[in-house]
Amino acid sequence: MTNELKNGKIPDEDLSRILEKYTNSQNERVLLGPKLGEDAGIIDMSGIENNCLAVTVDPILVNIKNAPYFAVAINVNDIVTRGATPKWAAASVFFPEHSTLDNVEAFFKELYAAAKQFEIAIVTGHTEVTNSVKNPGIVLTMFGEVQKDKVLRTSGAKEGDSLILTGGAGIEGTAILAADFYQSLQGKVDEEILKRAQKFLYDPGICIAAAAKIAWKYSPNSLHDPTEGGLRKGIEEVALASRNGILVHYDKIPIREETRQICAVTGDDPLGIFGSGALLISIPPERAEGLLNEYQTVGILAREIGTITSPDKGRLLHYHGKSIPLEASYTDGLISKLETL
Repeated sequence: MTNELKNGKIPDEDLSRILEKYTNSQNERVLLGPKLGEDAGIIDMSGIENNCLAVTVDPILVNIKNAPYFAVAINVNDIVTRGATPKWAAASVFFPEHSTLDNVEAFFKELYAAAKQFEIAIVTGHTEVTNSVKNPGIVLTMFGEVQKDKVLRTSGAKEGDSLILTGGAGIEGTAILAADFYQSLQGKVDEEILKRAQKFLYDPGICIAAAAKIAWKYSPNSLHDPTEGGLRKGIEEVALASRNGILVHYDKIPIREETRQICAVTGDDPLGIFGSGALLISIPPERAEGLLNEYQTVGILAREIGTITSPDKGRLLHYHGKSIPLEASYTDGLISKLETL
């Protein structure tokens, strides 16, 4: 007997069982978590020390492995770059036609495991089966807390700041290529390289929370995490948001060997593929050395890759002895590849 689901709502009894089994909203400030028939969660905001709420939302609608973890990690990244601590999330989850209860339960199991890892409570959401999607997708909204005087903005980068990059270029994109295009890469990329790259989701990892929390201690002017469009787009966004110029040295950008080899085969630019796992930090140069030393102590790869310059200098990439315009794309080359899966 199949447990394939019809289009529309998940059956009440099954959804209630799954939510009860995997919910991790037993947080003392969650007064009402995800339950059948409840239209919204309730969070107790009385007597809080942190008086600002950071809010972000990101979807994972393309066909990639580990989509629930991706959704949680990239939203955590957005929250911590504001100087905030992630606390709560709301999830809208969509399953394609012919999905089964086993598919739904497996998805929720991974989602709640990821949320629990970061001590985030899922407080509400929406779930349905629809012919509007070809694969399971999720739109996750996340909330975090931060003191008003600790709020960080991408636009906070200042002329003269050092630009530091943690993690490296193209970590997320490398993980996607190695996992979702494994068969086409076999025989063209060394098998050990592929195996290591498949683990990039968790090692070095696409979540920058640890790197961001260390950066907080050194009072940076700006934190930003590159996502779609990769490191090129992320650097451009820092310059545009802060209305400054920027000079980046290509040879100082950490690009892991796995990324280099895989991109050489696929024809992708390591600086242009999904960039989660990297953190761009704009910080006064007198504080940069201490931050870099602490990263080295805890084993987080970090390099000073450039400088925030005056607006009239423009956005430049120093490459093989020449300074050329740093160009970025509004779309990620991997998206078209993923849509063919």
